[in-house]
Amino acid sequence: MNSKGERCSRLGVTKVSAIVLIFALSAIIQINPQRAYGLTNGRASVTGVVAKPGQNVTFEILLNYTASQPVSSITYSLEAQGLPEGWIPRFYYGGQEITSLTIANFNPSVPPPIVDLKIEIPKNETPGHYSFTFLAMGKELQTEDLLLGLTIDVEALRREIKLSTEFPDVTVELGGTAKFTIVLDNIGETDELANLTAELPEGWGLTFTGKPGGIFGVAVPQGQSTIIDVEAKPPEGVAPGVYDIKIRAKSADQVANSMLQLKVAVIKVGIAERTISTLYPEIDVEGVINVFFPITIRNLGTSSLTYRLSQLSVPPGWIVSFRTTPDTTASSVSSIYLVGGDSAILYLEAEPPATVTIGTYAFTIRVTSEEGSSQDLTVTAKLIGSYEVTMELDSLYRQIRAGETSTTMARVTNTGASKLMNVSLEVSAPSDWEVTKTPNYIDTLNPGDFTTITLFLKAPSTADIGDYLIGVRTTSDRAKSTQILLRVNVQSPSLSLWIIGIASIAIAVIAVVLVYLKFGRKR
Repeated sequence: MNSKGERCSRLGVTKVSAIVLIFALSAIIQINPQRAYGLTNGRASVTGVVAKPGQNVTFEILLNYTASQPVSSITYSLEAQGLPEGWIPRFYYGGQEITSLTIANFNPSVPPPIVDLKIEIPKNETPGHYSFTFLAMGKELQTEDLLLGLTIDVEALRREIKLSTEFPDVTVELGGTAKFTIVLDNIGETDELANLTAELPEGWGLTFTGKPGGIFGVAVPQGQSTIIDVEAKPPEGVAPGVYDIKIRAKSADQVANSMLQLKVAVIKVGIAERTISTLYPEIDVEGVINVFFPITIRNLGTSSLTYRLSQLSVPPGWIVSFRTTPDTTASSVSSIYLVGGDSAILYLEAEPPATVTIGTYAFTIRVTSEEGSSQDLTVTAKLIGSYEVTMELDSLYRQIRAGETSTTMARVTNTGASKLMNVSLEVSAPSDWEVTKTPNYIDTLNPGDFTTITLFLKAPSTADIGDYLIGVRTTSDRAKSTQILLRVNVQSPSLSLWIIGIASIAIAVIAVVLVYLKFGRKR
């Protein structure tokens, strides 16, 4: 009776130890005991993308099967579930469109297969956040399947048009007509039909002219441009001076619009008129850049003459030249030939030295005709500084486990010409993440200086496994940097399960050994 009781006790302890072993193994490999062969694994290199209506997006999905029993290979049928109506999914492997894929037991020497899931988004899709599921279902074993959650953020198509002209400022004599050639560029992502309007001084008249003649609207396909001629007529008796004209181009819904500022200088004809003049004798400049002054040269006589251009006084370190257009690559000239009564516009380019400081700088130039007469003109450039900040991250990718903290170093540089105040990092992270910066603020950052800010990102312990895009940019009192996307890959906190599993195995083995040692001695 005692021997029978001992055998029952030993069997009971052995069963308990076996159960502990089973659950310990389950904890280690993270599987359900009812799915002992559920060893399909996979991941998407990117789980969320941003797209436009009408675009196609691709997700790369890696699949593998790591159990040779009870079958050595599995055939998976592939589906994309939960897509909006009208979205078309297609699966590709090795460039061939497929609907299913057979995968053999994992071989370390052979790379796992990668399936491309391509999604066609309708052209008229509404912008928004869309979630769906990639599903791979094993045919041989119902326990073998893979579910991956994927997202697509559909953004609205960018609509943007731009009016521009090479010569926004012209001179016209009393009774004359000011003429402009403007360009309308469609730099958006849709075709546009733009209506043309103008804001004029009282009494002025204006016409738009294209290839067919007078126009008031123009159709511009995506990525293309069109040329429009503009004629502005001052009223009779207008007083000499500078007049502003605003040209606007707007789509019917006013989403795409652009405004161009023009100036017309109305002048008298007479002996008092100057040979050399400019509409902008003083220009304010932000930053260390080349300054261009539009200079008008006029032949006030009836005979054709050549006019020589020269510089009288230039601030130390500055370099000046005369160019045909406001461009550093344009032709440089030192003289100009004008028929009697004609005029021309040149551009005085003033290039500052690298060590220039904020302040006002004057330039005096002279135009001399071949007859020997000359006139001088003084213009000034006022450097008022510039505000610009840039940022670099020490890495664009981090990998952490749920509940852990990622550390990233941000190098912030003041690339402007003026001091920046209250410099910090602006971070766009999920609401349940903890974001810490050290230091939180930089009081002052002088031009050319840089500093380092440490960014700490802590993922919650309940964070889903996958990739997260964290937006980081530098902000200050006057400038912001371009946003940089930091990709943080969150993995399962599986280390604790390994510790629990190993500890359970150790306890179970010790229990089994003690049982057999105890009852073995009593035989």
